Amino acid sequence: MDGQATQNQGSSDAQGQVLWCDPACDPGVNCPGVTFVTSAIRCLDQAVDGHPQLIVIHFGHVTIDKRGLLVELAEALKRNSHTSSCPVLALLSSRHRSLLESLEIAGVDSARYTEDESEGRRTPLEISHGLGADDRLSHRLEAVCPYLRYREIDADRELIVCGAYLDRMVLGGHRLRKICETKDHCDCQYYLNPRVKA
Repeated sequence: MDGQATQNQGSSDAQGQVLWCDPACDPGVNCPGVTFVTSAIRCLDQAVDGHPQLIVIHFGHVTIDKRGLLVELAEALKRNSHTSSCPVLALLSSRHRSLLESLEIAGVDSARYTEDESEGRRTPLEISHGLGADDRLSHRLEAVCPYLRYREIDADRELIVCGAYLDRMVLGGHRLRKICETKDHCDCQYYLNPRVKA
């Protein structure tokens, strides 16, 4: 997370626009109005010095440890007196309940999902514009079942299980995507009648 930073040419033009932190950012990426950085340290520096209108933290397909570091970055940005008033948007690759909860605790303002944004092939600036009530962390959490549990397999992978079924049912595929990670979880038999440990 403390590697080389990458930002578009003419960052002074991007001042007051969008600061985009992405550890996997292509060094050649360039988008007017957006300053790209690849490290948490550089993101903090740019956030303090550049006074962006919005900070985007892209949680792509990173390791679990790097994901934790990005959450720490979000928390640091919201605790810093120079950056706390700047809205922070988390761009997520999945509807990860535990990550959403951590981001809410960290003070992140909004979240969007890359799968939703990639359908229209929107530019980074377009993705970061038009944030509304549907993007709030509280709204995102309401749409995902609170019984989702994550068990670490290795540095890159987790097993998702159902807490309403004593963590004994592994979730994936259609059930996870169409029920557990949507508001349809409210009609799920396990959500409505959770099995709890005696």
